[in-house]
Amino acid sequence: MKDRAASLWRNRDFLIVWLGQSVSMFGTRVSYIAWIWWVLDRTDSATATAAIGIAAALPSFILGPFAGAIVDRYDRRKVMRTMDLINAILYAAAAAMMFSGALRVWHVYLFAALSAVATAFHRPALRSSIPNLVTNDQLTMANSFYQISRGVCGFIGLLLGGILVGWIGEAPTLLLDGATFALAGLSLSWVSFASPRMETVARFKTVLADTLSGLRFLFSRRTLFYLILLYGLVNFLLAPMGTLFSILSKDFFGTGPEGFGMLNAAVSAGLLVGGFVAAGLRRLRKHGWVILCSLALLGAMLTLFGLSKSLYVSMGLLAILGIAVANANVFQAVIFQTHVPNELQGRVFAAQFAVSEGLQPISLALIGAVLAVASIPTVLVISGTAIVLATVGGLTFGKLTEL
Repeated sequence: MKDRAASLWRNRDFLIVWLGQSVSMFGTRVSYIAWIWWVLDRTDSATATAAIGIAAALPSFILGPFAGAIVDRYDRRKVMRTMDLINAILYAAAAAMMFSGALRVWHVYLFAALSAVATAFHRPALRSSIPNLVTNDQLTMANSFYQISRGVCGFIGLLLGGILVGWIGEAPTLLLDGATFALAGLSLSWVSFASPRMETVARFKTVLADTLSGLRFLFSRRTLFYLILLYGLVNFLLAPMGTLFSILSKDFFGTGPEGFGMLNAAVSAGLLVGGFVAAGLRRLRKHGWVILCSLALLGAMLTLFGLSKSLYVSMGLLAILGIAVANANVFQAVIFQTHVPNELQGRVFAAQFAVSEGLQPISLALIGAVLAVASIPTVLVISGTAIVLATVGGLTFGKLTEL
């Protein structure tokens, strides 16, 4: 572990990409609190708050596969840089409108959707670039670095986000995120790495053909496709968590934006620990087993969270949930990075994001109606139990445990 970690610390291009994107990740966690709390404070509506997630999820579902095809045709570094700078402009504009008092709730949905369009191109470009930055035997470690960053940035960012929103307001918080996106984009000008891009112009017919080829690849690999469907179900059930956290912190625990940040920070603390755990498990060859065990643990912790009456017990349960999420994410990424040819990874990762997250808008749209007939604890217990049952079902799919 030390040798591989040391070699990554000497990899200049990987470090610049990782650190730049980590800074952006930090800003996004901070602004997440601002968006949620601004809408909740003005509408006092779970449905209106959940609509932010719907606006952010739809572009990935609609554009995802096509975005991946375009990513595979162009320099992935330039795609990432462009999308980071676009997000910087969007967040600066949102902050300016909030400062002036011109921002309305529907503007928040518009900004969330536009930012998600940029992210639909950025995410597959980043995920498919990792194999071009490190060797195959370093993939687990490299993906663990990103999970560790996600944990650190989430813990500090979400905790600080709640404090910043309470102290200085939402607009300066959004402006901070715009600055982190700008820094991440500019840092990509200092690196160079290979992209197995095609030289032909990406006309609509060629993009469509590339998109279909990525989908055909997934359909021909039934185990990979089943894994995507399993993650789709998990994401469907976890999608409303941000909305539920905000309501719990406001009405159940009575802790306001600070408590909202603490609940989210607990998950991020688990992601941080989980990144280190995943790095320690790098020698394991049965990645499918790690994923199934992690998802089962995730479901169990979600169920217990639904039964918890204490903020601090809930934070402990969410921290363990975060450990499970980190391990599931790291080894899913490694499986796709090692079982999919690099020249197809942009479109396959984009298809993965679209399929696995396609049900999230439905989940977010339904949460308001669900809460009208069921309590938040009931929703959490049912969701956690469903994840455990789905994971047990995955054990019957033998090839998944052999990945």
